[in-house]
This record gives sequence, C-alpha cells and structure tokens, in this order.
Amino acid sequence: MSPHVASPRSHCEPLTWNAPAEWEKARTVRWTCDCGTVFFELCQVDGLRFIRRTRRTAGGPLIEESDRWPTPEANAMWNALLSGLIR
Repeated sequence: MSPHVASPRSHCEPLTWNAPAEWEKARTVRWTCDCGTVFFELCQVDGLRFIRRTRRTAGGPLIEESDRWPTPEANAMWNALLSGLIR
C-alpha cells in the first residue's frame, strides 16, 4: 500500500516546481497513494533523483517536477514531503 502525504506543517517549506523535461524517461522509485487530487512520485534519471507532482485539474493532469538531487539528498526530501515539512 502506498503512503499518504501528511498535511503541510505550519513551518512547511515550499519546493520549486518546474515543467517536466519531455525527453527524459524517468524510473519511478517510490510513490504516494493516488486517491486524492494530488500525488507524488520519487523518480530517478542518470543517477539523480527528483520528486514529480501530479495534480488532477478540470483540464487534465498537471505534472511538475522538483530540482534534481543526489540520491541521499533526494531521499531526505522525499521523507520531508511525506512528513509535511516541504510541499
């Protein structure tokens, strides 16, 4: 079963969200439950990881991606996301 993301905490820090790189084929490493309107995936490309956010909108899904990080930093960011410390 996929985890749910905790609600943002009062001291939640924002991530920078970018348009996805169309040419990249990312491998999904982890993901959250997609039962809500927003869900997240931890992805990897060429040794770097990033978080992909998908928001369901009336016009269709809106996909955005975080900056790229080395694996240890990306895993820490993923855990912070699940804990509501970043969004």
